[in-house]
Amino acid sequence: MSSNSVFINYRRSVSAYLAQLVWRELTDAGIDAFYDIESIHAGQFDQIILNQIAARPYFMPILSPGTLERCQDPGDWVLREMQEALRLKRVIVPLVTEAFDFADIDSHLPPELAAELKRYNAIPIPPRWFKYAIAEVRDRFLTPIDIPTVATPQNHAPIIAEKLAQMQALPDVTETDLSAQAHLEQGITLRAAGAYQDAIAEYNQAIQLNPRLAEAYARRGGANFLLGNFAAVLQDLETALQIDPSNVNAYFNRGSLRLREGDKEGALADYTEALRRNPQYALVYANRGNVHRDKGDLESAIADYSEAIRLNPQYAVAYTNRGSIYRDKGDFDKAIADFTCAIEVDPTLVLAYLERGNTYYDKSNYASAIQDYTEAIQGDPDYAEAHFNRGVVRHSQGDLAGCIADYTETIRLDPQFRLAYFNRGLAHERSEHNQQAAADYQQVLEFDPNHPQADQMREFIRQHGPGHSSM
Repeated sequence: MSSNSVFINYRRSVSAYLAQLVWRELTDAGIDAFYDIESIHAGQFDQIILNQIAARPYFMPILSPGTLERCQDPGDWVLREMQEALRLKRVIVPLVTEAFDFADIDSHLPPELAAELKRYNAIPIPPRWFKYAIAEVRDRFLTPIDIPTVATPQNHAPIIAEKLAQMQALPDVTETDLSAQAHLEQGITLRAAGAYQDAIAEYNQAIQLNPRLAEAYARRGGANFLLGNFAAVLQDLETALQIDPSNVNAYFNRGSLRLREGDKEGALADYTEALRRNPQYALVYANRGNVHRDKGDLESAIADYSEAIRLNPQYAVAYTNRGSIYRDKGDFDKAIADFTCAIEVDPTLVLAYLERGNTYYDKSNYASAIQDYTEAIQGDPDYAEAHFNRGVVRHSQGDLAGCIADYTETIRLDPQFRLAYFNRGLAHERSEHNQQAAADYQQVLEFDPNHPQADQMREFIRQHGPGHSSM
């Protein structure tokens, strides 16, 4: 049976007004359209939403700035809906706003899905010509077609009817709302480009036009956080949550602010609430894992990093953080396995090389340790800790020239790296470079006159320092 019914796919936090307008215009034209008004899923409700994709031949993603940014998490709901539409071979009709950056498709979506989405002509929906654009979409792209669909199960019908009633009850979207939406989108674009102050100006405009636009407050708070304007952050996030208690970004940003201020319990509560509202958010699991780690609750940290990895098997930093805990617990083989996974996912992640090198050193596998430290240095030549650690291994292997070179580079990169002076002094002493050793020991004593080896260093300086004569 031919049908032109539509499932509208969107990111609620950034495109709720657009989704509502699209639904309204299509419904008023007699087209059976559906979108998930709350974007909150638990248990059986997941399948209810996915069945609505199966029940409709057309799938209409609304692409605006911010829509795809969380799609790198495989558990993200916008991504899951897109993947289901691809699996069911639905006809995709993408709508794009003026500020949408098409590069987001390749940078945020899995390659197969990105390639499929780009096969379809994206239809612009400029605010000034919105009704005309949707009319063209309706007439040109939503003609009735006969492709296999699945009827909505009878037990799902009451829930779908309730959703449709909620949609009908929403207040009308105004031109002012659309203008505020445009400023929000421009702010998201500017923030992604690193123009945080300009982004804040756009969020200000959005809020002035629509003081109920929760995401504008949440995004402004995030931009101020990145600028270090911490006093301005909390009020914005609190306002965002008063307007929309389900705003996951606001919980996440407030948790990050609380963590910065040393309120680990508050951060933990905010991250936990964010996950209660969106249990598919891998980044929040990883951040909560960091809090558990800082509190010394290593098992909870491992559980959170593991969940982040389950949701996003490409999460290199989560592998690295979990591996660091395994190393601290003495489980070196698990640690190396995690660091190796991190490197396979992201060969540029120098911290994973450093940590794997440290673990190889713990296992007395010095050749592998040196190789990993060298990889870290090649990835970041200014990585002082990698130079120092390689120096330590070379020192232990009797490569005095090599370790002195590494300690010297460490000191050049970080003149306050006290242990590098001490170790270089030891290496110079073993190499009978006595005056160089005395100079390094003198620097150590200037840093710390009460160093445990202070007396020995002073005696060495007395015997070999400047002014000493062997005559």
